[in-house]
Amino acid sequence: MSIVDKDLQKSVFGIPQYTPDIGRDGIQNILDEVLLTHPNGLLILCCDTEPQHLAFFDELLPNVSIPVFGGVFPSIIYQTHNYQQGILLVPVFATLTISVFSQLGLATGKSFKFDQSLHQHESFIVLVDGLSRNIDYGLNQIFTEFGDKPLVFGGGAGSLSFEQRPCLFTNQGLIADAMLIVGLQHSFKLAVGHGWEVLEGPFLANQVDDNQILQLNFQPAFDVYSEVVEKHAGRSFTDDNFFELAKSFPFGIDRLDDDLLVRDPLTCDEKSMVCVGKIPENTMLYILNADSTKLINAAANAVTCVSAGDPYQCGLLFDCISRQLFLDEQFNEELEQISQQLDPQAKLFGALVLGEIASSKYGAINFHNKTAVVALANKD
Repeated sequence: MSIVDKDLQKSVFGIPQYTPDIGRDGIQNILDEVLLTHPNGLLILCCDTEPQHLAFFDELLPNVSIPVFGGVFPSIIYQTHNYQQGILLVPVFATLTISVFSQLGLATGKSFKFDQSLHQHESFIVLVDGLSRNIDYGLNQIFTEFGDKPLVFGGGAGSLSFEQRPCLFTNQGLIADAMLIVGLQHSFKLAVGHGWEVLEGPFLANQVDDNQILQLNFQPAFDVYSEVVEKHAGRSFTDDNFFELAKSFPFGIDRLDDDLLVRDPLTCDEKSMVCVGKIPENTMLYILNADSTKLINAAANAVTCVSAGDPYQCGLLFDCISRQLFLDEQFNEELEQISQQLDPQAKLFGALVLGEIASSKYGAINFHNKTAVVALANKD
């Protein structure tokens, strides 16, 4: 083994390999490069594409001799760029354990039988089908089993078409409606920031169904929401512009730590709205808004607060896709500012996701929206 290889083995992640070609030959080439470094596992971050373009993974991945995990996302991140096309393969050198929980939307407590070796790990990457129900329930099951000992971070895979389809990579291929828990024998520090501020509210969410808001203040939820948004946006909702307009006006859930947990409205009908993540019944909701500068500064400042003085080897970023859509061309400024808070030699990689997962400072595991979550790792 070369000196460079020995140095890599001290790191939790090796050098990511990117190709714009989501095809068997292109991926086989970079897969061979990654496997030459003898990693313990493989993280796959893939841009969303038509299902038929990904079908070969069901044949390819069962033949990979190391544990595989990852997802299909609206966009992927490498250094200070986000890509809408291509795939990133990241070697994992930390000792790891992967548990797969299928049919998340139908899950009960009996569904979550955890691999006991997960108790030996310091950190969990959790990847989930972002369009599944029961995401918060699954995260609560993790907290019930493991408490606040492991640091938990991750995000929701899926497509901006909002059509649920296979989006999580395992050694068996691509699966849908599932949750992956990846235990890593490596410590991280977590930076979480969003920058959204209260515009109006609170409103009582008196009738909900998991991630669907049926009533606010005992009125049809969409009637209340559209009245506020149309007044401030100076535009009206139409049959085909809901997400384009709603991306600037998320909900905020009031919490005991004085920070708002953001919820992103995805779709609506005439009376109700579906969000990414659960809305607790009888909770108080605010309608939020922000400007680009506040969002960018919140993400960068969160990293600054936890990274000062530490030579980090990499930052694994899970950032919300609707945050990127809101910032548009300024999103690269967010990536650049986050990157500037890291060691100059550090790698930044990750994905734009449908919901972000992060341990809170009080231990509970939260499912965020419109938030930047950065997991910082240094060499052992």
